[in-house]
This record gives sequence, C-alpha cells and structure tokens, in this order.
Amino acid sequence: MQTTSVPQSVEAAPNVPPNNEAKTINPASPMDTGKEIVGAKGPAIKDWRAAAIGIGLTALIGIVATVLAPLPGLSILGSLTVALLLGLGWRSVAGLPKSYVGGVQFSAKKLLRYGIILTGVRLNFGLIVSSGLQVLVLDMALITFGICFIPWLGRKLGLNTGLALLIGVGQSICGASAVGAIAPLVPDADDDSVSLAVAICGLLGTVGVLFFSLAAPVFGWSAHVYGLLSGSTLHEIAQVVAAGPAGGPGAADLATVVKLTRVMLLAPVALVITFIFMLRLKQGQPGAAQYSFNWKKLPIPWFVLGFLAVGAINSLNWLPKDFSNLVLQVSIFLMVMAMAAMGLMVDLAVIRRTGVKALGVAALGFAIFIGASFLFITTFGL
Repeated sequence: MQTTSVPQSVEAAPNVPPNNEAKTINPASPMDTGKEIVGAKGPAIKDWRAAAIGIGLTALIGIVATVLAPLPGLSILGSLTVALLLGLGWRSVAGLPKSYVGGVQFSAKKLLRYGIILTGVRLNFGLIVSSGLQVLVLDMALITFGICFIPWLGRKLGLNTGLALLIGVGQSICGASAVGAIAPLVPDADDDSVSLAVAICGLLGTVGVLFFSLAAPVFGWSAHVYGLLSGSTLHEIAQVVAAGPAGGPGAADLATVVKLTRVMLLAPVALVITFIFMLRLKQGQPGAAQYSFNWKKLPIPWFVLGFLAVGAINSLNWLPKDFSNLVLQVSIFLMVMAMAAMGLMVDLAVIRRTGVKALGVAALGFAIFIGASFLFITTFGL
C-alpha cells in the first residue's frame, strides 16, 4: 500500500458507490482513490514510541532553532522561521522515517493549535474592534479572488481541474489544512494531487516567510500594512506567526487576526464548494449520483474560539502578569516545534517528480495574490 501524507484531518473512505447509489458528501473525508491518506487526526498512531521520537525530533530542532535565532544574520528571521528551515533541511538530507510521521504531524497540527490558543494571552481586543470589519472585507475579497482566479490560471497553463482548485484553495485560505478539507469535495482530486498541493503550500509558504521577513525593511511598510499583507497572503498560520514580528510592533498581532479570520472562513467556503458540485452533478454531468450533505463534517476551526477565550480571560486581568508571560513563552516554543514539524513534512521529492509545472503555476499565483492584496489594501485604504 502506498502512503501519502496530508497534514489535515482526513480518513480513508469506503469505495466510491456506483452511479445508481446514494453518496454522502463529507467535507472532511477524502475521496477513495485506493490509497491510504494520512491526516491531522491520523495517521492512527499505533507505535507511540516511534511517535514520541517524532515529537522529540521537532522539540530538538526547536531547541536548536531557539539557540541559533539570536545570532547575526538569523535574528531578522526569528526562531520560528529558523526552525522551519532546519526542518526542511533535515527532511531533504536525512529523510523522515514513516514511523515518525504520526509524531511529527502531532507537532504540526495539535501543538500548533495549542500554541495558538495560548497566544491569546497577548491578544489586543481593541485591535479586533478597530480592524475587524476591514479585515473581514479584505479576507473575503482575497478568498473570492484566489479561488476564482488561481484555478482558472492553472487550467489555462495545463493543470487538471482538481489540482488547480486545490492549489487555489490552499493559497486563499489556510494551506495544507484547506487542501485536506476541500479535497473530498473535488471529484477529480486524487491522492497525488492532494500530496502535491500540500507540498507546494509548504514550500511556497516557507519562501513567503523569508520574503516578508527580508522585504519589510526594504519596502518600508508600516506595521499596519505589513500585518494585513502577510496575514492575508501566507499559506499557514505558523508561517504568519513566524513572519509577523519582522513588521515591527503590532504587526504580528494584526497578521494573526487576519490569518485566523481566513481560517474561520474555511467552513463557509467548503459549504459553497459542496453545493456547487452537488448542483453540477444533479444537472446530469457524467457519473452523477444522488448526493446528501453531512453538516457534522464541516471543517470548523474550534481552536480559534479557544484563542479568543484565552484573550478574553487575560483582558479581564484574571491571570497574574508573570503567569501570562510564562504562558506566552510556552506558546512560542510550541509554535517553534510546529514550524520544525512543518519543515519536516515538506517533501521536495514529490515536487521534483511530478510537480514542476504545478509549482510554477502556484508560484505565479502566489505573486499575483500578494499583488492583489497590496492593491486592495492601498486602493481602499484598509
């Protein structure tokens, strides 16, 4: 059995029913393509000793990144970006044993979410009140643009519809998580397309972190513009957290709010895509079947509510300052471990084998997406 890693909650689905049988669309369950798919709730960790080694590996890389980050030349990047690059380098040189994948994915998904929840101790609710509407408008405009334009661009440049849509969704919303959630809704998105889209999101997001970290002093963006721009365009939450501090005081918090707003829009986007495909299939396209919709399977990012809850508790001064500082340091290291895990899960071999054209399309789409975000921000005075 061939195993493909997908950093999102997906489980192996039963065989696709014949055309005359009913089929339920589950927005968080993958299509059956005859291969095992590894996701955020999985792979099912059977060997906890090997999983512990995987988690320990991300912790080790995180410690090394924390030590190296203050050094000249690396201080501009920060510990999260350094951890991401170290993880990517480790995977490229030493590989990642299959038995460690469960532990690494635990760090990439679970520890990241715990870190985000605890980061709520520095949440500025005044920032949400003052920027909430413009952030929502910006994110909705860019998600609509990305999901419409990037798949169109991909098809024009020779990608299949499924892969083009997955790249567009990953760019527009939240990277690999969005790819894993939307893939089950796309009839021609096979395992290879999902793996390739995930790898591309990881690689381009890493490049994006470096770009924003190094470009901030060159372009002289204000903290407000930088926060909106990085938060609205980078693929993964951890990438936004890594790039945010380079924009100056306040940029990281705004970038995080912008990014989490994009994440919250994943569920409504999944709902829209579901109904679009249901409508097309019911209009008699080849292979059409009767479809029902499972509301319980909508990908709702509950951890965002935890982030807001911790922020509310701290805003009420219920937590001692020293304790809040400790929680913040713990949250930072959890996210450093998550960034190391994300680097470990970027499989450059997948891109080299089958994805050069797709990588080129995605890179072009990423550049245009950044340009569109900057245009929205400056034109409408966001």
